[in-house]
Amino acid sequence: MKHLLLAALVLAVLAPAPTFAHPGHEHKLMGTITAIDGSKVSMKTTEGKDSTFAVTPTTAFKRGKSKGAQSDLKVGLRVVVNVGDGAEPLKAKEVQYTVPATTTKQ
Repeated sequence: MKHLLLAALVLAVLAPAPTFAHPGHEHKLMGTITAIDGSKVSMKTTEGKDSTFAVTPTTAFKRGKSKGAQSDLKVGLRVVVNVGDGAEPLKAKEVQYTVPATTTKQ
């Protein structure tokens, strides 16, 4: 009987535990903007999935280390979006991006 209990205990410790979402975990999307329709922004993630998030009045925008603006968002721009806990519909808490430097030909 002791061996059976010991075996059950070892199995319980070594068995992979299922992963569950936990409060306070921030979800991020990374990818490229494919369309903008008012406050809805569509993007193709780095995993190749299509995703849409809403921009709200409380959404913060960061252009590199500086403050950004919603008007900076354009199709083709690469972004990192914090969507909070990931609950649907996705609402952006923060959108981070870097506008590519323009080069001049000489």
